[in-house]
Amino acid sequence: MAEIFWHNLKVEEVAKILRGDIKKGLSEKEVEKKQREFGKNLLPEEKPLSGLRIFLEQFRSPLIYILIIAGIITLILRDFKDAIIIFGAVFLNTVIGFFQENKTSKILHKLKKIVKIKA
Repeated sequence: MAEIFWHNLKVEEVAKILRGDIKKGLSEKEVEKKQREFGKNLLPEEKPLSGLRIFLEQFRSPLIYILIIAGIITLILRDFKDAIIIFGAVFLNTVIGFFQENKTSKILHKLKKIVKIKA
């Protein structure tokens, strides 16, 4: 079957191809047939990220990589005070980022439940 470029067709041509009426739309029978053939017209739902995934995502920042490398170098140089401060900053950044992103993820998930999409 040839690909149909729907955006290039006139309304009347689309109605003819879909066997629908321009004023009334598709009949109930035609809707049921299309739903069996193509499925319901629903947007795919994204699963919310798990807490562990959100936590691990906090380590994907180039700044965090630089701080971890700096912390390792300070450990090698036996400057434990600076190493503790650097790793403390990494830990603090990770914890704060996790809580903010986790809270945002939960709020977005609740908002998606509230929003009703109509076409």
